[in-house]
Amino acid sequence: MITLYGFPASNYYGLIKHVLMLKEIAFIEQRNYAADAEYLLKSPMGKVPCIATPEGFLSESIAIIEYLEGAYQDKPIASSDPYQRAKAIEIMRIAELYIELSARHFLPAILMGTEPSKEAKDKMLPVLKKAFASLESMSTFSPYLMGDSCSIADLCVRYALKTGLMVGDKIFDLNFFGETPKLAQWWKLMNDDPISQQVDSQAEASFPEFMNYLQQAFANKNNP
Repeated sequence: MITLYGFPASNYYGLIKHVLMLKEIAFIEQRNYAADAEYLLKSPMGKVPCIATPEGFLSESIAIIEYLEGAYQDKPIASSDPYQRAKAIEIMRIAELYIELSARHFLPAILMGTEPSKEAKDKMLPVLKKAFASLESMSTFSPYLMGDSCSIADLCVRYALKTGLMVGDKIFDLNFFGETPKLAQWWKLMNDDPISQQVDSQAEASFPEFMNYLQQAFANKNNP
């Protein structure tokens, strides 16, 4: 039995939960916010999510997915072809490094009401636009990013784009799908999926709890 640690408001938590559900792997969820000493024994960098496996703990989403794909092979989500597998990783890395991580700079502004700097906005906006355009040009959309079935690329890109789209809306007043119509159509396909809807519903329902944790942590930091 797999145990999934973290909190549903995390897009990376949602990604791993989606993988587990798509591959029909039995798992239980353990809510965890704080990177305390006990959690650091499971996830050395304190990152969310991590999983407990029969062999031990694993953190970092790509490592977790690699384990789940290798250990539970009945419903594969990654290609066995070396080039196609590498191409999927290329697409995933573009989404993670240039969309998710670029957009993450603005999460404090969105969640805590701080003002993002003009320098950060001027620096990150071209990167985000280029990354969305790259995904549009690299994917086959037939109808999924790399073929006729949902794969590891679709899942990783979906949960990376969540942050990018939120930042586009709230920071730049911009819809990044405006110049990527094929990507927009794929996004709707993914959002209509029952597993996506279940994961999203849990994330939305748990968001007030997550915000309460953030506010308490902020207050404790400023009032030791």
